[in-house]
Amino acid sequence: MKFGFGTQIWLGDNHFENFYRMLDELALEGLDGVEICYPFLYQWYSRNPGELRRLLDMHGLELSSYYVGVCFRDEDLHKSTVEEAKSRYRFMSELGYENVLIDEAYGALPLKCSLSDHIKRVAEGANLMGEFVNSLGLTLSWHNHWGNTFETQEPFEEFAAQLDNNLCGLCIDVGQLKLGGFDEVSTVARHAARIKFMHYKDVTFKGRPAGRLYPNGPEVPTNTGAYTVDAKGRWVELGRGEVDFPGVTKALLDAGYDGWFVDDLDSTSYSARESVAACKDYLNNGLGIWTAKDRLK
Repeated sequence: MKFGFGTQIWLGDNHFENFYRMLDELALEGLDGVEICYPFLYQWYSRNPGELRRLLDMHGLELSSYYVGVCFRDEDLHKSTVEEAKSRYRFMSELGYENVLIDEAYGALPLKCSLSDHIKRVAEGANLMGEFVNSLGLTLSWHNHWGNTFETQEPFEEFAAQLDNNLCGLCIDVGQLKLGGFDEVSTVARHAARIKFMHYKDVTFKGRPAGRLYPNGPEVPTNTGAYTVDAKGRWVELGRGEVDFPGVTKALLDAGYDGWFVDDLDSTSYSARESVAACKDYLNNGLGIWTAKDRLK
């Protein structure tokens, strides 16, 4: 088992100056790795990946994954985003790490074909990307996400059935499942043999502001926040929301899962380090998941 964390609670709103503090805090809290979704890391280090590898090694960290969205609804954007994804994946290969993630970007653009034809096209594209990723010696997983074609169960299941697991596995994000109305435990159990990477992420549908924030101001909940989910829920630290993590964890462990658990938390009311500490404490003491690094303490 390995524990990782996303970068958003340090680097949100493009505060990339916090990158080095983020590495310090993740190391101090005993994490194994960090997941990257921003392009800045490639821009900073693509000409000298060894420098980044030495920096991460110094902190006892890995890049748990590089997460890239690909557009499947517009031909020009599709070509450019595929090339962007490939550049990030080559970078991960040069660094010597294993996992890369893919997702559907620009999910709000209108479809130019039937839903079933679109799902088939995306599955074919994911499988093709898997061939490329395999040629680099990496592992590709599809990340489910609210706000695109696969936010609800029926299209997701139709899509997953068309993926070649030898080319593209699944990165199941249980918080995103909850937003989309899935039953997270049965979904994880059903696909457990195909899961190559896990996002442990929690969401609450309680305690959100209601009414107007101030006189003549916006009325909330709305659909204008990050990922347009303000009217759906708010991200919280693990164990504080509504995801059934004990049930999900049992389904994974019963299937022999022994990979990454990454929380790509987008926002927090705490300091970043406190938030990480709370999530790790829940993984260890709430769910009984311990890593090799934990056992060395």
